[in-house]
Amino acid sequence: MKTLLILRHAKTQSDAPAGDHARELTERGHRNAAAMGAHIHSLIGTPDAIITSDATRARQTAEIVAAAVDFAAPLTMVPQMYAADLDTLLGMVRRIPDEVRTAILVGHNPGFEELAAALAGNAESGVRLPTSGLAVLEFDAEGWDAARAGAGRLREVATPRTIA
Repeated sequence: MKTLLILRHAKTQSDAPAGDHARELTERGHRNAAAMGAHIHSLIGTPDAIITSDATRARQTAEIVAAAVDFAAPLTMVPQMYAADLDTLLGMVRRIPDEVRTAILVGHNPGFEELAAALAGNAESGVRLPTSGLAVLEFDAEGWDAARAGAGRLREVATPRTIA
């Protein structure tokens, strides 16, 4: 079995003086990322991999979550995750090494909502991921290459409000 956690970055500053890629988390974003990290830890313990966009807000979210879930290995930074479309994201999931049983992806909408909905087979109704939103999917598979539209079972969708 494989477990994929799709986590949208936490709340960011609204202005982007250094450009969108460099936007940082707000104080609320830091709190929400820590809360979601604690929730993730209660769900799965420590993941085998954390894969994140290299955008500042995603990287900051991933670092906060990594601390909360006792993840000591280096984060896997994937620059292509920033502004990635569904096909690109599906390709990233399929390339996760098979020895990884539980992975957290940290990145952006609209791609993350599309990815969660596609994997769960909910393309029509969708999966809503506001900032710090989390979708937890399970796959009855030995390898990540089995991650296809409709192949996942949506176990949970959580937000900082739903876990409070």
